[in-house]
Amino acid sequence: MKRYLTYNFLIRFGLGIIFIANSLMAFFAPTEFIELIKNSFVVNFLPIRPEIFVPIVIGLNDSIVGLFLFSGFAIRSVAIWAMVWLIGVILVIGSPLEVLEHSGLLL
Repeated sequence: MKRYLTYNFLIRFGLGIIFIANSLMAFFAPTEFIELIKNSFVVNFLPIRPEIFVPIVIGLNDSIVGLFLFSGFAIRSVAIWAMVWLIGVILVIGSPLEVLEHSGLLL
């Protein structure tokens, strides 16, 4: 039991919960994400409408990242992808206080 409660496991588990929670929000309550995307510069680059983009891309991405974090599979690759994804989120948000909140996850 002691072997599982390492700092790496606890950090992975906590980040996994955050990604799973975001994926559930994207699937079941996507309006906040949709409005955020519609009010950002990203809407000009999307090949599909934000109403479709949110559950498919954000929901699936966050659920897959969360499950990989829980499982411990391909940790380095998942960590790099999560970092790139969070940088993208920070660029889309653009609000200084929310940027600060998300940059804490990056570190």
